[in-house]
Amino acid sequence: MVLMMITGAVMIFFTGFVHVWSVYVPYVIHATHWPQSSVTMAFYLSNCFFVAGNILGGKLHGRIGARKVLVLGGALNTAGVLLAGVSLRYNPVLLYLTYGAMMGIGEGFVYTVILDTAQKWFPTRTGFASGIIVTSGGLTGLILAPVSRALLSSKGPVAALTVVGLMVGAAWILSSVFFALPQDTAADNQKNLVSAKKQYTPEQMLRSGKYYLLLAGFFFALLPYYLISPVSQTFQTERGLSEATAVSAVMIGAMVNAGFRLILPTLADRIGRFACLFITLAVSVLSMLFLALGSGSLLPMGVILAYGCFGGVMGNFPSLTSMIFGLKHAGVNYSFVMIGMILSALSAPLMTTLLQGIGMTGGTLFFFGAGAAGIAFLLLARLKNVK
Repeated sequence: MVLMMITGAVMIFFTGFVHVWSVYVPYVIHATHWPQSSVTMAFYLSNCFFVAGNILGGKLHGRIGARKVLVLGGALNTAGVLLAGVSLRYNPVLLYLTYGAMMGIGEGFVYTVILDTAQKWFPTRTGFASGIIVTSGGLTGLILAPVSRALLSSKGPVAALTVVGLMVGAAWILSSVFFALPQDTAADNQKNLVSAKKQYTPEQMLRSGKYYLLLAGFFFALLPYYLISPVSQTFQTERGLSEATAVSAVMIGAMVNAGFRLILPTLADRIGRFACLFITLAVSVLSMLFLALGSGSLLPMGVILAYGCFGGVMGNFPSLTSMIFGLKHAGVNYSFVMIGMILSALSAPLMTTLLQGIGMTGGTLFFFGAGAAGIAFLLLARLKNVK
């Protein structure tokens, strides 16, 4: 179990690579002369295909087995990153197919299998289990941002993607070798009846009004992060901050992201998942206001808090889903909740383009991020009272 959790966490670490893309954006633009909108689109597409990979991987999980899904996902993930470097020599469409589709789907396969298995190893402490796993994904920016920046500045984006792809491949092999399921999953699942009287199948969940409240809450809770993440570095430098300060904010944000992913879900095992999410969303509103109205040090603070709140949301929603709908089908059920991530990732660039088209520029956009966090708060408050 220990080796499975360690190697699984390392593999999950690389599923957070997409959240370092903002560091790559200026170097890719410089190397390819593609417009910024074409380069940042790779970030959004990868997030969308990540969720699609979760859903498909959850379905395949029950048919071909968890280990085979993990092996296939790791192969797609590795190939996607390696081929993304090659695609930069040609056109953005190839980048979308490799970094967007292949990497995203592969990451989704890996994520759903490892997260589902970790919760089944700790059925009475699902917050702790999911927190350990998703925290490793939150550490990606802290570690890979400086590594990537060093490679990008010295060797360029093709070499940087090649090195990262080889590291992903090594993690894929290790996680596949040491993967293990609990010996008595059925017995472990019975313990989950303490927190969920009914073990919902995906079909039953999709017919429940609680699912749609949870889905909408997830969508709005993630929107603030998706508005700032792909431009977090360039937004700060355009407002007068140095590149070093902007990159440092992304790195510190990744550390806070990781901390929120572990601390809040573990705390939620004691004080309640809704309470932790309410705190997270209140801080998310504050972060958006810093970005919309602030200047100087308030801007990196806004970025750091936005990254941290993203971690709090991502850390708590897997165990919240299991608490409401049960552990038996936790992996595939959560993958359907993650449709909210697709919708949020697609809505952010559309909203940005629309608002810029009517003359809203600068930090004005982040008022809408604050409103989204407030709506998520209200939706989850409503869900908490649904029986």
